[in-house]
Amino acid sequence: MSRVWLCDGVTAEHPLFLEEKGVNLYSFEELCYYLYQNAEEIEDSFFNEKLCQWLEQETGQEQLSGHIREGIAQEKSGCWCMEEILKASGYYDKEELNTVRQAVIWMEHKNPLEREKLRGDRLLKEERYRAAIREYQKLLKKTGQDYGNSEIVCVVWHNMGTAYARQMLFVQAADCYEKAYEIGQQKESKEAYLLALACKDGQMPKDIPEKAAEFRRQLTEKKQSDRAGYEEMLEEILQKLRTEYRKSE
Repeated sequence: MSRVWLCDGVTAEHPLFLEEKGVNLYSFEELCYYLYQNAEEIEDSFFNEKLCQWLEQETGQEQLSGHIREGIAQEKSGCWCMEEILKASGYYDKEELNTVRQAVIWMEHKNPLEREKLRGDRLLKEERYRAAIREYQKLLKKTGQDYGNSEIVCVVWHNMGTAYARQMLFVQAADCYEKAYEIGQQKESKEAYLLALACKDGQMPKDIPEKAAEFRRQLTEKKQSDRAGYEEMLEEILQKLRTEYRKSE
């Protein structure tokens, strides 16, 4: 969706503070934009009396506020509330509203761990690497040493490694990929682990696997004798690590 919005509505004297995001919303337009862009992340609990009061008192949306309040009383879903707010704005066409609806419905069928994992993945795709890592770490803290959800935990470790690798933090990336491989025994995690080891700065660890050591030797030789070849080889390795991330099926 590429368009310019002119926020000509009421500017809230008291913004709606979103604690989880650490941001303030100052207008009805900002609320709609936030809902549309973050539809998959928003829980049903977002739609509450606090939101209704803010709509009514700060943005002049008395009728909409009453409508949402009635829906909440009737135990309507968060998807319904979101769609009603977006429809009232007039900013989105039927196709865009349907896209949001399908995204939210799809998310509702996921368990809490899957939803948190998908939030991290979204941040990773948006290149918000530090935020993605925080989301993954939060999920891993909840699971602890319980690998009953080993498939999800394995993917989370792998994707957190990718978030580190894209920041050139190969020591941390290697640790994450190694953990992912220990849990899931997936080939792509092992390969990413070896590549991350090969890209680590400083002295080569004594226990570095043979394949990673060979990558490292090739890089060192290229760097000393063929600068252009070295940069090309390094870019190929980095590109693989940048694009390597695993989705949930």
